[in-house]
Amino acid sequence: MDHRPAEGIPAPAAVLLYAAAFVTGAIVMSFEMLGSRYLNPYFGSGIYTWAALISTVLIALTAGYFCGGALADRTASPTVLALTVILGSIYLLALPSFAQAVLELVLAGIDDVRAGSLVSALVLMFFPVTLLGMYSPFAIRLLLRSAQHSGRVSGAVYGVSTAGSIVGTLGTTFFLIPAIGSRAITLTLGAFGLIAGLALLALPRRRLAPVVLALLALAIPDGRAESLIDEGIRAEMLKRPVGRIAHIETEYNDVFITRRQDQLVMSFQVKGWDYTESVANLADADDLPLRYAQMMTVATVYPEARNAILMLGLGGGSISTYLGRFLPDATITTVEVDPGVITAAKNYFGLRETERMRYRAGDGRVFLNRNSERYDLILLDAYRGGYVPFHLLTREFYTLVKQRLAPGGAAVFNVHDGNKLYASTIKTLGEVFPALDLYPTGLGEVIAVATAAPLDHATLERRAAMLQERHGFHFPLPQLLQRRADQPRELRADVITDDFAPADIYDVLGRDLQRKK
Repeated sequence: MDHRPAEGIPAPAAVLLYAAAFVTGAIVMSFEMLGSRYLNPYFGSGIYTWAALISTVLIALTAGYFCGGALADRTASPTVLALTVILGSIYLLALPSFAQAVLELVLAGIDDVRAGSLVSALVLMFFPVTLLGMYSPFAIRLLLRSAQHSGRVSGAVYGVSTAGSIVGTLGTTFFLIPAIGSRAITLTLGAFGLIAGLALLALPRRRLAPVVLALLALAIPDGRAESLIDEGIRAEMLKRPVGRIAHIETEYNDVFITRRQDQLVMSFQVKGWDYTESVANLADADDLPLRYAQMMTVATVYPEARNAILMLGLGGGSISTYLGRFLPDATITTVEVDPGVITAAKNYFGLRETERMRYRAGDGRVFLNRNSERYDLILLDAYRGGYVPFHLLTREFYTLVKQRLAPGGAAVFNVHDGNKLYASTIKTLGEVFPALDLYPTGLGEVIAVATAAPLDHATLERRAAMLQERHGFHFPLPQLLQRRADQPRELRADVITDDFAPADIYDVLGRDLQRKK
């Protein structure tokens, strides 16, 4: 009797079929556990939500088993099996882009938490789990050569698949959810499923090894898949009523958190005036609602490398997370003098610390004095209310920043326009840095980019085009680069030093920056 594992399928292909059974089993159970991270912000973490998740997976697997068996009897083709896995995996890769909108729509239309959680689970999970559930009966049909071996083959496929489910359940709950966000996990599951599906496409051609190796080489995760923002927190903020959400008294500030439609605003109250410190778009993590924040990202064009980035001043963390999402190889350290601001940014804006995204409490100048690490890019946006502390405006401080730049590095500063302090700041920067480019926002700020050597415009344009093509910045760098302004005429202003720094007085004195001597 012929004991080959399957008709027309060699032993290596059988191994791949069992391996794919393990992968699909792991994906299904991992996705079930992950489903709680999608539903909990909208429907809570009670028994109704878990009942909806479990029931949805069981319903989808039931449909998948019936459909997979019927389809396999009609066409026992590895290609058809591969396509079911590929389609389910593509759905998982696309899910983070529309899950929030679906959940908000269901939440708005269904008041009952039981019905809402069940409908949401079905909408998000039924389609991919059904497709992946088709795998086991279909694989059994491909592997089955003789009815005498049906029990052994069926048991092996379901056993391997269940083993994958165990790994998926424990791996997701014990390791993945505490380590990375739901978006990153979902994309990882989709990527592994896609690899398995494309490898199955090679079965009829019996050229598995080269295909699998090529797929593994292409499976390098996108840096933006790493979740730098807790989407659950932002979803919770979107559920809050428009208006004041929190007032936090810290050691340094009165911090106010306010929701304005889809925007979350952090402001400080200084001498009775509210100063906006940061604005985040809760519906779009890649957006920078404030013009100056958009303009500051033009500084990424200037350094030769972008591996180590330091930011002084946090607010709600919009700029640092934006850079982290679009520069997946960069390690970003943000230093904020007020620990309460860091806590507020994590609790309300959903900032997450990772290996490459670090938040440190401390004074920016003290940090630079105590740490000799060099950075490719240093960003300064350390405002307290409407002003920068004087010790972060002096020639000595700018010299320290210059010393902490790596060769070919750049520093960028957010400078308020329209007062005497602006002229002194620009003149002081020019005393320290040989090259200084200015980018006015038109809304009261000028972004100053400083380097140790001037860069010609052609070089900057070439770098901007290259970075934009490689990373797809939300605010295109070539367009931002076009906003560069001509250098001001020689400024009649004082150089600010540690010994002479009347910054608070200059800040309120208006001055015509263009006047002649």
